[in-house]
Amino acid sequence: MQLPSRGHPVHTRSLTITATLAEDGSWNARGDIIDLRKCSFVPMSYDIQPAGIIHQMSIDLQIDPETRRIGSIEVAQPNVAVEPTAASRGECCRDPAPRLQQMVGQRIDEDFAKSLSRVFGGRLGCSHLLTLFQLMGSALRRALDLESTRGGAGAVARENGERIFRRAVFVDGFEIDDTAIGVGIQLADFWTRPREEVTQPLERLAFQADARCHAVIARQSLEIGELRAAVRERTSATLGSADWQGRDAEVQPFVGMPIMAGLAGQLLRRFGSTPEHAPLLDCLLQLAPGYIQVMAAVMEKWFQQGTESGIRFADREEISIAAVGGTPDSCYIWRSGGPMSELRTPQQK
Repeated sequence: MQLPSRGHPVHTRSLTITATLAEDGSWNARGDIIDLRKCSFVPMSYDIQPAGIIHQMSIDLQIDPETRRIGSIEVAQPNVAVEPTAASRGECCRDPAPRLQQMVGQRIDEDFAKSLSRVFGGRLGCSHLLTLFQLMGSALRRALDLESTRGGAGAVARENGERIFRRAVFVDGFEIDDTAIGVGIQLADFWTRPREEVTQPLERLAFQADARCHAVIARQSLEIGELRAAVRERTSATLGSADWQGRDAEVQPFVGMPIMAGLAGQLLRRFGSTPEHAPLLDCLLQLAPGYIQVMAAVMEKWFQQGTESGIRFADREEISIAAVGGTPDSCYIWRSGGPMSELRTPQQK
């Protein structure tokens, strides 16, 4: 399935999760999220945020593969949207990260996402780290399930530092025209054989699962106007023969729904109880958070409207930091009553 993308490329989000074997038999898992804005800029409270890397964050975990419990968590956020300034009263996007330490000891299981939301959801956390950690939970659960099928006394041992599993997700946004935004998402899971089992590089691939979707979203109503999806599974033996399986009929009920409010819940109710739908579900769950990032890169129309109406940018309430920041209580920085949210209120003349 080739994604039918069209329009001007405005944003790419990359999420990768890798699991490797540690010397003590535990797993080291790393997740990375990068948002790359490809055009325009966004006015912030203290500066302009130009095109380039907007968010760059990572989460490193130590996991016991037998109990599936998290032993340690390390977070890094080299690039964030809001740095500590006078306007933010010293607050920044890194402030909520220590809350994730509450997830130490949590099992990577079907309740992981709910536990994470209680600890780090909404006004308690960072929406980007939340998106990354949620995806890590799903990917690592799949990896642990796959690796458990290799059990048995005769199983070949893996080498220290060997990569066991990787998930890669890419969200690409396109400005089609003044009325529509296109979003294409590609997800790929790679599970490997132990190095000692293989003699040729391609033999390292034990299993690969792909999921892709493409949506067209109306800019005014934020409704999904078009939605396509497909999946594929293959091994090193079926690289050239495995076919894509269309899933357009299964995702058509979501056409006409808003991209934001309630979409994740609807997707979980439709696909969450079926393990074979896991890659497709994880792909579709990136639509809403990905679209938010894409919209931040489409500012030119707002600037143009201000010029045409003769209103100075600084006087336009609808293009203040309020207009381009997060929705109320979507994260710690944009929590109600916080310094950044207070900037949304027009100052007295």
